Amino acid sequence: MVDFLIIGGGIIGLLTAKELRKSGASVALVEKGCVGQQATWAAGGILSPMRPWHYSEAVNAISSSSQLVYPQLAKDLYEQTGIDSEWVLSGMLVLNDDDMTQALQWCEQQAVCHDILSVEQLNSQFPYLKEFSEPALLRADVATIRPHKLLAALRRYLLDEGLKFYNEEAQQLMLRGDDITGVQLGGEVLTASEYVICGGAWSASLIPEGVVKPDISPVKGQMVCFPPTDIPNACMVMDGDRYIIPRKDGRIVVGSTREHTGFDASTTRQAFESLRDFAQQLYPVLSGVEPDAHWAGLRPSSPDSIPYICRVEPYKNLSLNAGHYRNGIVTAPASAQLMTDIVLGRPSKINAEPYRLER
Repeated sequence: MVDFLIIGGGIIGLLTAKELRKSGASVALVEKGCVGQQATWAAGGILSPMRPWHYSEAVNAISSSSQLVYPQLAKDLYEQTGIDSEWVLSGMLVLNDDDMTQALQWCEQQAVCHDILSVEQLNSQFPYLKEFSEPALLRADVATIRPHKLLAALRRYLLDEGLKFYNEEAQQLMLRGDDITGVQLGGEVLTASEYVICGGAWSASLIPEGVVKPDISPVKGQMVCFPPTDIPNACMVMDGDRYIIPRKDGRIVVGSTREHTGFDASTTRQAFESLRDFAQQLYPVLSGVEPDAHWAGLRPSSPDSIPYICRVEPYKNLSLNAGHYRNGIVTAPASAQLMTDIVLGRPSKINAEPYRLER
């Protein structure tokens, strides 16, 4: 028996386990597949909501707090595991935004680093991109991280910390009154003092019947990646609903679709060609180059993209940290911190009210 049992091994589950382990608690984690192989693995790793001026204060509060954590988190994980999560302050260029006035107002109100670049400045500063005919917004303070490297570093760290991983599906919670008494796996029941569901798009299925459940549904996102390209100091680009993320090794990640296909995470040729054509039009150097990777993930969508970080009433020892939609990675550190504060009964710097099940 452990103090805490985490159900779900994506970035939310792993960082929640890390925070709880830091408090001195014993922690185990159950994941039905490989750690981080769902939404986290498929993510781009942009460490900001793509357009924060479109999001609520509840989303931006945990995003902003998490952004401050990531540089040191990546550094600490590298020192402790030898795995580089590839935190890179690449900046983000925002093109063709219909709400540029709103974007500028938000940047000024939040006192975040930004510039409006003229057509001449754009064509001079970004010669590897298509020729521009309109000004654009540059957010120089936006960083990226490489999700599968971050996952590998966290898994290694938690193993070194003695965390026990169970590579099995959590089939159901065992109940006695308003207490959770265990989690049924294939051939055994795991027990803990406290249970935390961090199952992404699958989280609602584990909540017992007869109580308020989270409104979480899967939204498929497909992405492609181009082989290494020699573009020094490349910047992220956001154009309409699509984005391009340069990696440290020169690879170019392109995303993403938004598809309501239930739990179908298959890829399609149509999405491949659409993403490829978008990138080749924006990056002339990619003309004639085919992406060498194509994948999809299921994001856990929730109303207004506000996650559920809370106790699950009326149960005394069941909590939920899920529903982060497209912002799972950027909000994960603060979400894990808030979840830990809630289950340990200690004060938090973040107001927990917006993240409750009943809103």
